[in-house]
This record gives sequence, structure tokens and C-alpha cells, in this order.
Amino acid sequence: MLAAGKSVPGIDPEQLALALALATGLMGVITPYATGPALVYYESGYLPAAHFWRLGLVFGAIFLTALLTIGVPLLVWSDR
Repeated sequence: MLAAGKSVPGIDPEQLALALALATGLMGVITPYATGPALVYYESGYLPAAHFWRLGLVFGAIFLTALLTIGVPLLVWSDR
């Protein structure tokens, strides 16, 4: 996706990379149906459902914290 997005005129590759990381990181861990691999872990019984949802909450909070503490200042700084 990053290679395809870089070919579009006017798109900043750094901002596109951050947006892709946000989509994969934050949204990919929240529910068992957010990404393809998450469904395999959820349906295989490898993790009990309650544990899966708890981990989704924890990792979602970690990714959101990283986005707000690293990503947002980086975007603000790169616009200067």
C-alpha cells in the first residue's frame, strides 16, 4: 500500500506511512475480525475469547498512546 500510495502525486510518504501504521496497529488488534490473522487466532481457540478481547484493549491502548505521544508531534514537527 505504501508503494502504491507513493505513486500518487501530492501525498507525503511519511504521513502515509503513519496512517498505514495507525490502521494496522490500532484497528488491527481491537477485535478478532479486524484483520485476517486475528481471526485465525480467535477461531482456533488458541486464546479464550475474554483473553483475546482483554489483549485487544491493552494493545489498542498502547498503540493509541504511541500514536498520540510520537505520531502527532512528529506530524506537527514535519509541517514546519
